[in-house]
Amino acid sequence: MSFALVVMRRVVRRLLIVQLILTLIIALCYFFFNNTHSMLAALYGGSITLAASLLMAWRITRAGEVAAADKQQGYIEIYIGAFQKFFLTLALMAIGMGYFKLDPLAILISFAITQMSFIANKVDTRYVPGQH
Repeated sequence: MSFALVVMRRVVRRLLIVQLILTLIIALCYFFFNNTHSMLAALYGGSITLAASLLMAWRITRAGEVAAADKQQGYIEIYIGAFQKFFLTLALMAIGMGYFKLDPLAILISFAITQMSFIANKVDTRYVPGQH
């Protein structure tokens, strides 16, 4: 396993943990200060970010595997992942607000705050020989 893949897994693992914790905190705030319906909407909004992050991590891993044979195809995989993430986010928001009739503000606030976890995701990326 390449060191880049090891680092990427560390980053994604930490990112997902931070996003999950933020989602739960926001949902609890909605539960205590608003109602159960808004709490479910907040959980749904945070879950959109989690799903999109998992999709992008899978695409980046796939791009690394494909790039070993064809660098151009690796780049294409990353772009495909970005488009899929965008459309997945739109579709899940539409389903949550339209079909499930969840509180749009709670979905958007939870989604926006969990998206900010990308800024705070600090992971040690130093290479230490023999350590993976």
